[in-house]
Amino acid sequence: MPMLPDIAGREFEYHLYLQMNNGLRIIIASLIFLMPLKKKDHAALRTVLAVLLCLAAAVGFAWIRAGADTLFTRFFVGACKYALPVLIILAVAEGGMLSRFRVICAAIAAGEIANCLYYLLLKAAGGDERTGISLFRFAEETTVWDWLVFFAVTTLFVWLLFLVFRYSRFEELDEDSRTATVVMTVICLLFHPAADCLRALLLRDDPSSLLLYRLHIITVSMFILYFCNDLAFRSRARTEKLIMDQVLSEERKRYFQLKENIDLINMRCHDLRHQLDDFAGRLTDREIAELRDAMEFYDSNIKTGSEVLDVVLRINQLTCQKENIQLSCLADGACLSFMRTRDIYTLFNNALSNAVEAVKKLEDPEKRVISLSVRKTGSHAEIELTNFFDGTTVRSGGTTKQDAHRHGFGTMSMRYIAEEYGGSISIQTQKDIFTLMIVIPLPSA
Repeated sequence: MPMLPDIAGREFEYHLYLQMNNGLRIIIASLIFLMPLKKKDHAALRTVLAVLLCLAAAVGFAWIRAGADTLFTRFFVGACKYALPVLIILAVAEGGMLSRFRVICAAIAAGEIANCLYYLLLKAAGGDERTGISLFRFAEETTVWDWLVFFAVTTLFVWLLFLVFRYSRFEELDEDSRTATVVMTVICLLFHPAADCLRALLLRDDPSSLLLYRLHIITVSMFILYFCNDLAFRSRARTEKLIMDQVLSEERKRYFQLKENIDLINMRCHDLRHQLDDFAGRLTDREIAELRDAMEFYDSNIKTGSEVLDVVLRINQLTCQKENIQLSCLADGACLSFMRTRDIYTLFNNALSNAVEAVKKLEDPEKRVISLSVRKTGSHAEIELTNFFDGTTVRSGGTTKQDAHRHGFGTMSMRYIAEEYGGSISIQTQKDIFTLMIVIPLPSA
């Protein structure tokens, strides 16, 4: 059984030097990557205590290595060392465990890349990492200034990776990301100490072997950074799809309710038209004429070739009449027969609703005009909606309405539907004219 190391011995000092270096580097990477996370109460105090605990752990790691410098202790200390971000982020940051584990993996990977890049920079400058870390004074004793340069350069590399991979845009991960996140966290905690043990066991301590080792660490760490970003991308895509499915399902229910109401109105108007003659003598000719005009308006006669589009146009026609807006339409609804009912309804209802919202703000009656065109062009169905507006446009997912939590999905859902059918949506503005163009390939194409 190995004897306990002398706390003032050279062996302990050497390992303390290494563990403090590695610990501070990992702590800095962790502090950078936890910035976008929501912090717990008394975050500053928690951060200080967590950092002090990590530094105390580094002393313990040095004591273990100095007492028994074996592959087992090397791996054990390495695994514990890479668990320091776990301690810091869990102590300081709020949020789901999956999202915090993703940040931990990214911090470890970025810290390793920064460390390797520094030693590659040192090699390019003519230095040798086996004799010192100074970028300017080769083969001389390392000073405090050399360490300040080391930490400044590695921190800069970590910060650049943080910006390049856009970790400032923190997002919660969904439950479907659980397995991949846990596996990636285990890999991050075990791969680097395992690689260090293999290097000590198999590779020679020469410049070419060290270069190969550094490049290998950079490659794997870059993959980890990319995979962590891909996790967030896929999680966001699944979340948006779930939201869109809920929105479209609600729109489908609304469509059938509106269709039922319109069918009932048309039936009543049809019956009343045949009963008007019974009112002769009781009402004046003018009153009967006004009743006939009203029934002609409510008794829908819109026939585009798509029953769903007919309903949408009818509803928006009523709205436009109320707002004194002229709605003109030239539509071949038959070219949309391959689309689902809910998709046609949502697509056109959102497009026309947005146009009505824009036009009704205008005071000039000549500009209160909306024009809709639906046509088959070659192998595509083209939908073009044109209207005047006041020059204000809203990005996809945004809204000008006050209850923003209930709105803002209009353009997003239209884009989602178009892309689901392999199509695209584009918006053009020219002075005070707004044009929405949706192009969807036909199935036969």
